[in-house]
Amino acid sequence: MIIGRIIKDFPYPTKICPYCFKELVVVNAIHWEDDKYQYKALYLDPNPECPVYDEGARMAYARMYYSSQDAYSAFHNVKIPVQRWEREDLYTIYK
Repeated sequence: MIIGRIIKDFPYPTKICPYCFKELVVVNAIHWEDDKYQYKALYLDPNPECPVYDEGARMAYARMYYSSQDAYSAFHNVKIPVQRWEREDLYTIYK
């Protein structure tokens, strides 16, 4: 069974934007119910000054992260629900 949510206080690894070198924010994740350390997570860059941020499209740098090769095998075809994140939402998560 798959759990689709960010787990509070879970030790998601820190990821850095390769363009602005700011820390990315986990905005959604899916985990195995029996082993929460097997997961797929979506990271976004909350930095409005990032050179790849597109204000018109409201698109930021995004990165998908898999916790292991097994997680990739299990989750690579599983879609993560993505909502449109406003800058204010990312700042709230980021702080």
